[in-house]
Amino acid sequence: MTHSHLVSRRTALKVGAGVAAIPLVHIRTARAANQKTFIMGYDPTGPTCHLGQYAAFVKGFFAEEGLRVQGVAALDNRTAVAQGRSHRLWIKTDAGVSEADVGYFDTDQLHNMVAGKVDYYIVDGNHFGCWSIMVPPNGPVQSVADLKGKTIEIGAYAVEPFLLHGHMWLHHWLKAPGLDAPREVTLRTYPWEALANLNDYVAEGFKTGKFAAIAVAEPRALIMEEKQLARRLVTQDETTHNNEFCCLTVIKRAIVENELETAASIVRAFRSAREWAGQHPRQAVLAAQAGGYYGTTVPVEGSVKAVECCLSFDTQLDVGQSLERALRTRIESGAIKTDKSPQELARLYYRKLA
Repeated sequence: MTHSHLVSRRTALKVGAGVAAIPLVHIRTARAANQKTFIMGYDPTGPTCHLGQYAAFVKGFFAEEGLRVQGVAALDNRTAVAQGRSHRLWIKTDAGVSEADVGYFDTDQLHNMVAGKVDYYIVDGNHFGCWSIMVPPNGPVQSVADLKGKTIEIGAYAVEPFLLHGHMWLHHWLKAPGLDAPREVTLRTYPWEALANLNDYVAEGFKTGKFAAIAVAEPRALIMEEKQLARRLVTQDETTHNNEFCCLTVIKRAIVENELETAASIVRAFRSAREWAGQHPRQAVLAAQAGGYYGTTVPVEGSVKAVECCLSFDTQLDVGQSLERALRTRIESGAIKTDKSPQELARLYYRKLA
């Protein structure tokens, strides 16, 4: 699945009877005839935290910067893990599997970047926490301390070396009251097959006591709440907010080094899109649904709430300082092996372009 848009920010988005129509696309054919096309890898599952990225297409922010950008769905996580990929921006086209030019990068993959397995520069932040720990709606678990001796299930792809096992934010949260995973809390991945019907899997798991809690990202947490299958015990936002980006924006190193102005334009487009989504969450949700990027069955109100409370698309957090903190945490935990300081690593992998 691909989306190739050269969209004016004057794009008309008609909303009637609560249903968003597909936006009108204005292709600047004369201007784009000899223009290079850049490939953006995006997550086709439509996570809420990527509404800012989807807005870059559906609201025409790339076109405003004079860019021609084609969106290509990234490899699904199961395939990426099975193939030993080191990040999420591998895409499959008619020419085969290759890396996208731009896209998103999980902070829990910084160990792969330091190991020399990621050919991108970090150029901006993306969003804050989109994950939550969900527990039975009427169960006894009321705090993190209640999880001592119990099992938390985590995403099937939250395994090393693809990601840090169990997410760094989750380890932070468990350590606050003195719990240590895996010594006192078991972090276990749920099977890939569970993704096909995660709601039923969670309901059955809570019923049988297979696990006491499960970590899920938006919009899955929203849907579980809506169906009263689970309640939130904590959000990632409450453990790392204003401290560490959950995901970062990256651009291929060759583009940054050889096409600096273009790279800066890409950063501006992404930043404008995120800020717009943060300031207009309802419009961002409806536009992403209309464009086919975000599930039409996902609760709109819940999605708006998630953007307003947690994702901080329009944050002014200093990317360099945040990256240094993230690197320091991972060095101290042993996840990153290096003789360099966090400051040195940040200078190696981060470029402030706009």
